[in-house]
Amino acid sequence: MFAKKLAPAASIASSVLAILCPLCIPALGALLASVGLGFALKLEVLKGLLVFFLAAALLTLGWSFKVHRDWRIFFLGFVGALLIYAGRHVWFNVLLMWSGAAMLIGASIWNLAAKSRCQKCVE
Repeated sequence: MFAKKLAPAASIASSVLAILCPLCIPALGALLASVGLGFALKLEVLKGLLVFFLAAALLTLGWSFKVHRDWRIFFLGFVGALLIYAGRHVWFNVLLMWSGAAMLIGASIWNLAAKSRCQKCVE
C-alpha cells in the first residue's frame, strides 16, 4: 500500500530535482538557511538527494515488478534514472536529463497502468 503511493511521488521528485535544480538553488538556499541548514546546499548533498530519490523510484518500480511481472517497466525506469544522473553529474547535458526524466515519468505512468490492469494487484 505504501509503495503504491510512493512510486509516482519518488519518480516525479527525482526528475524535478535533477532538471530544475539550477532554477531552485536560490529558493532552496534561502529555505535551508532560514531553518539553520544552509550547510546542506552543497553539490555533495544535492547529489546525495538525487541518488536517494532515484533509488526510491527504482525501488518502487522493482517492488511493483513482483506484482505485474513486466520487466520492461523497470528497465525503462532504470535507463531513465541513469540518464538523469549522467546528464546532471557526469556530462551536464540537458538533453540527457530531459530524456531521462521523460523515461522515468513514462515508466511510472506505465507502471500505474499495468497495476490497474493486473488482477493480482486489485486484490
